[in-house]
Amino acid sequence: MSTMMKAMRFVGDLDDDFYKDERQRDVWNEASAVGLQSVFWAIFVSSAILPWVAGRTGAWISLALLIVALFGSLITIIYALRCDVDVYVLSNYNRPRVVIGIALYLVAAVGIMARLKFDSYEESSTWVGALVGGIVGGGIAIAAVKLHQQRAKRREAAEELL
Repeated sequence: MSTMMKAMRFVGDLDDDFYKDERQRDVWNEASAVGLQSVFWAIFVSSAILPWVAGRTGAWISLALLIVALFGSLITIIYALRCDVDVYVLSNYNRPRVVIGIALYLVAAVGIMARLKFDSYEESSTWVGALVGGIVGGGIAIAAVKLHQQRAKRREAAEELL
């Protein structure tokens, strides 16, 4: 077992007797997912509001919150991948909550950039370039995930034929 997996088992206290009962484990996993998603929603809403309400200080706090959310997401995804669970196979990005989450993230990103901009970058072309880059980067990320999902479906279909 790798060091990361040992650390995650310790952090999650996965060797506790509590996890021996299957129903308790399932309910706890669902409750943990709801709790994690609630924290993410609180971070996205707070990050979208803080730069506009609290100015430059709020923008720094928003940036820190988004970085914390990024690390939480990465740890969750990496742990699942290490346990041979592909988190992207069944992901559905056509849901209203995904669109709302992306919108809140973009409002936060625009607020952070607006409050933390440097005086030397007053031209609008810088902001237009950042916006276009963000849209293109997001599109590439979504396309990569969709491609990954299609490959996984093809792989499963090929395995069923064998």
